[in-house]
Amino acid sequence: MSASQFFITVFPTAEVQALQWWFVVDGRLEAEGCDVDPLLASGLKLPSVENQPIVHIALMPSALGIVRWHEPLDDLTEQQVLAAACLAAQENSLDVENLHIAGVLDKSGQAATVSVGKDVMASGLLHLKAIGIDPDAIIPLGWLVSPQENECVEADFGFEKVLRGEHIIAPDEPSLRAHLIGDSKVAVLSKASVEQALIDAGIEAGIDAGDHNALNLRSGAFAKKVARYMTAQQKRTLGWLAAAVVIVSLLVPVVQLLKYHWAASEAKAAALAIAEPVIGPVDTIEAADKRLADRLISENRGNIAFSVPASALFSALQQSPAVSIDRISYRKDGTVSATLSGVRNEEINPVLIAIQESGFVITANPRQDATGSAKADVTVRAP
Repeated sequence: MSASQFFITVFPTAEVQALQWWFVVDGRLEAEGCDVDPLLASGLKLPSVENQPIVHIALMPSALGIVRWHEPLDDLTEQQVLAAACLAAQENSLDVENLHIAGVLDKSGQAATVSVGKDVMASGLLHLKAIGIDPDAIIPLGWLVSPQENECVEADFGFEKVLRGEHIIAPDEPSLRAHLIGDSKVAVLSKASVEQALIDAGIEAGIDAGDHNALNLRSGAFAKKVARYMTAQQKRTLGWLAAAVVIVSLLVPVVQLLKYHWAASEAKAAALAIAEPVIGPVDTIEAADKRLADRLISENRGNIAFSVPASALFSALQQSPAVSIDRISYRKDGTVSATLSGVRNEEINPVLIAIQESGFVITANPRQDATGSAKADVTVRAP
């Protein structure tokens, strides 16, 4: 990510701590200070109101972030070299389970690692989150200072003095200097050089200009979660897609209804074409149905159907549960013949009367069978 604004703070190591901060814009140090709430003191809010990204970098004190260089290994890939360096850093630690390690190949191609306690990382990130800061990178303080050949450099960042050599980053403590560098010459960085190191922090953090030589503790379990957001163009595109989905959802049933309408129209046209030789040309199904019904009535062909007299017979039988049908038959002239059976003739008579009252022509021939049950051979015909 390329950015022109950087907000740099000290990585907190205590619950209540005034943190030094620096605000860099377009390669210039615009403001600096030391406050409990750096964002409030600087008047900034991440991200910026102008929608320009502000990259936050936290500086890990060299007393907590232990930087080591490791012997180069031949015939290994970069990932394998870094993995071996991290294992070597673990072996030099007394608290392996509570260790967070980040590694990188420096500009000379040699593997370097930084180690810090997981509890320090967790508490510091929680502190920063409480004051509204979510750092994009956490780098060792001494990594900002460029090493000088054959000499150490002392840089005073206000909250800590740090010694930087070709293969050393350590706090500049008088009691440790002799042990760390002996009689080696120490060059003191000017305030302007220190400020320039802070200005270049974005590049050293590997965030700007695609720099991959970043010794960044914001990795592994402590990697920053990427915030996902949509641009205005993406939102408009999503809105158009949602509208298109709604329109298509509405069009699908409309198209289906049109298809059904066209199919019904074709079926009606086919039916009218079939009926035309019988009833003549007509324009609608309703007119064809009426003309066909009128013709059946005029020819008395509707009443000779089996269903007409049979339905009258069975409707009458429902009024006399004791009467049953032993036999039924049908002739082409529309006559239904049946044999009714009951215990007595008095039970069969209501059935015959009901058929007559329905307007049908009947004949009945009462008799008895060998068991003494009443029988009636009847014919039923529509008028």
